[in-house]
Amino acid sequence: MSAVAGPVKLRSRLAQRLDGEIAAAAAMPARVAVLQAQRAILWLRHGREAEAREELNRLQARVLVHPRAELAAWLHLAEGLTAYFSAFGGGARERVQRAQVMAQAARLPALQAISDAWLAQMAFVDRNVDRLVSHAAAVLAAPADNAAGSVGAASNAAACRVASALGMAWDLAQDEAAASAWYAWGRRAASADGDDAGLAALLYNQMQMRALRIRHAALAGQPGEAPAVLLGVDSIGHFDDAVGGSARADLTPLLRAQLLTVQGDYPAAAALLEAHLPEAVAAGLARTGVSLLADLAWCWANTGDVQRARALADQAAIEVLAEDAAHCDLDECAALHARLAQVYAKLREDALAARHGDEAQAAWGRDTAQRRHWAERLRSSGLGTPPR
Repeated sequence: MSAVAGPVKLRSRLAQRLDGEIAAAAAMPARVAVLQAQRAILWLRHGREAEAREELNRLQARVLVHPRAELAAWLHLAEGLTAYFSAFGGGARERVQRAQVMAQAARLPALQAISDAWLAQMAFVDRNVDRLVSHAAAVLAAPADNAAGSVGAASNAAACRVASALGMAWDLAQDEAAASAWYAWGRRAASADGDDAGLAALLYNQMQMRALRIRHAALAGQPGEAPAVLLGVDSIGHFDDAVGGSARADLTPLLRAQLLTVQGDYPAAAALLEAHLPEAVAAGLARTGVSLLADLAWCWANTGDVQRARALADQAAIEVLAEDAAHCDLDECAALHARLAQVYAKLREDALAARHGDEAQAAWGRDTAQRRHWAERLRSSGLGTPPR
């Protein structure tokens, strides 16, 4: 359907190659449909949800008329990623898991590896190191070749995504050298594939983890490197614009807001949080969003909006009770309590400030234990360094 493909003009070599393969396979409708599903996934990763949705609806109708396990499996992956980008996991893992199981049963190693790589990424988001290790190991053990003829694209796509997951995992474990090695390995895979969306995601994820380290250090009273990282966050937006958009463009302003808060530029930080936090929380960033509510309360407390600061701090203090202790973001929980302690101290609520200060210390302790566990788990699983 040219009406769908026409307006989507991406400048990456991956997009151009997929367009070329679709044109070359015109005499093989089944092959074209699979390639179109892969292209729709690329559109999703560039933030072109409307075009991808239209194409996926058409392909979903086709697979009912002309059933084919390979196309159905790719569509499960596509629908899982649609959910992931729109709600950070709302039903995403189940759909991608279905794609992985179907790929394994139908002997589609390329799709199986890509699905495992995305499941590793989702396991990181869920803070489930056991699942992350299992899926990452499956990707790295996948065969380097397949009969479908799209070896490079499939292998590089899986490598890029699993490298992102493992880089972030090592960042969480506070081993910057190991994290950097995985990010670099992923960048090489994305570059080899001409995958600008993959490069942008790696850049964003690496910068996000660095920004979180700065934010947490600041909450512990240690100076950070915010100005340099702010320039890096700006570069993500410039790169996204150059390659045709990003699936999570709403997140970059939130990184800026966190770093501006660290710098003490409270009016600018508050403006960004007020503009972008509602949409991000609605899209599924509830856990991180709670600590950002505390940041906004801190900004308001420092700009004189005392009544709203108190109300928002009270709200955030209640919302944290809904955290799932097993796989929650312990660092964000600690950051939330540390920030609330500051807010309540600023508002001269000494008892509340002391309570949240104690909660922060306890959460930092649990966070330290979790980091140590992640490092041991990753290292013992042979995931300390990339292949080669």
